[in-house]
Amino acid sequence: MDPRTLIINLEYPYTEHDSFEVPARNVVLAGLGWETEYWPSLAVAWIEQGASIDKEVKEALDLIVEKKQFPQSLRHRAFALVRRWEQENASSEALSFISKSD
Repeated sequence: MDPRTLIINLEYPYTEHDSFEVPARNVVLAGLGWETEYWPSLAVAWIEQGASIDKEVKEALDLIVEKKQFPQSLRHRAFALVRRWEQENASSEALSFISKSD
């Protein structure tokens, strides 16, 4: 699907999005991959509002953190989301390892 048709969804709150029509993950990834700061900022806001993060979304957030042309506030918000995801996944991986070793 054309990313331009996906990112328009970011102009509405995440809670109003119909994931049956277009998966929120696709919308977030399209926004995070945009070259200007506007759409990535809205995509980060969607994640802050509850859109889920998976490995691919986390990697897209990592790229936002590294883009020095983006405002520091956006990079910090993306970094905080990455850290939260890493901490949550480290905990679940540790629990999985413990349960497998029993």
